[in-house]
Amino acid sequence: MKIDISLAGFVLSFIVAASGWFFRWKDKQKFEKQQSSLERQQAIQQAAAAAEKTVNEERDFNHLRNNQLQISQGIATGFDENERKLDHLRELVIEIKAYLIQRQGAIHGE
Repeated sequence: MKIDISLAGFVLSFIVAASGWFFRWKDKQKFEKQQSSLERQQAIQQAAAAAEKTVNEERDFNHLRNNQLQISQGIATGFDENERKLDHLRELVIEIKAYLIQRQGAIHGE
């Protein structure tokens, strides 16, 4: 049996080309799988970063709200303290008036 060299070359070329296409296809699938995995990982990282940002923003908001409440309470306490001081001053003024009235009456009554 005589083998035609051109036919054998064609078959061999076809086999080499088919195996090249096959391995290229496998590499492409592997690359796409890696890309998909990488994209998933990036999406997870972005979601984690967004969640962390949300938690940080909520924490900052709560700090600001609590600071505002403390400031408001401090202002209210300051007003209460000033009102007590004014009440004490009013009492002192009344005592001074009473003393002056009593003294004036004592001076005119003598």
